Amino acid sequence: MDRSTQTLVFSCEGQDYEIALVDRPGSATLAQLAAWLPTTTTIHCAKIAGCHIYWPSPILAALEEGTDIHRLPPGAFLYYPDRQYLEIIYDELQAETAAVTYLGKLVGDVGWLRDYAERQRREAGNKVFTADLRITGAARTAPAAPPTGDTAWDRIRRARHAVWQSEPPEIARMLARSGHNIPLGPMATADGYFRFVQESLWQIWSDPERYGDRERRAIAVNSLQLGIARIGHYCRLTDSETFLTDAMTVIEVGIVPLQDLLAEVVLYCSRMSNWVDAHIPWYPANELTKRALGRRDLL
Repeated sequence: MDRSTQTLVFSCEGQDYEIALVDRPGSATLAQLAAWLPTTTTIHCAKIAGCHIYWPSPILAALEEGTDIHRLPPGAFLYYPDRQYLEIIYDELQAETAAVTYLGKLVGDVGWLRDYAERQRREAGNKVFTADLRITGAARTAPAAPPTGDTAWDRIRRARHAVWQSEPPEIARMLARSGHNIPLGPMATADGYFRFVQESLWQIWSDPERYGDRERRAIAVNSLQLGIARIGHYCRLTDSETFLTDAMTVIEVGIVPLQDLLAEVVLYCSRMSNWVDAHIPWYPANELTKRALGRRDLL
């Protein structure tokens, strides 16, 4: 790719918006971004930090030239390694401590993004927001085909590939359930535990020298067991339970490098968390919570 033409095009609701990418030769983050695109992805609203939108990415890259997220200006485009998010900031953030990889800046005024994000925040859960992403001047790279075998390792890689292509059917099955605090209870729990497994395994993937092999495997097994108990047994997401059980099997057999397995589980759980998140009506749920608490700072 000609580095002088590195522009990310963010398309939503019939409009194209350009993001000028940084010139950082050798950047693993930018290389993986280019290899992933073009794509269509779900757009998500901030839960705590506020004033940014984000979307999931299958990028596994270490922090590059780490920047305090609070030092970035409106319009900044960034990669959040701990959660594999790509984000655009449109105003000063209200919370969260994070070191992130700065990737570029939105071209032009951020007014449209502020309006879009506020509407998206209020309507999230009632509507799934999406955007198309592409890099100008980049050649399309054909993705590797998923494996066709039936070993636990084959099934893991095939399942991870599938959840990055489209929302899995088990999400709709969960949303269709009813009962006491169902589907909200399973939705919130599944979102949280997918994220718990993802972040736990990301920590040992991103810093492989921090613990010995035995300790790393014990951490992975414990995280997977908790994921199976909550995501599978409680939330009844049986396909994901099978995935996590297969991951346990691969660890026990020990024929796959642990780093490779961790990468697959991190990317699977990251995407599954966001599939669930896209259906949670965060804004009205938060307003109801404030009313129940007798809060007066209602919007």
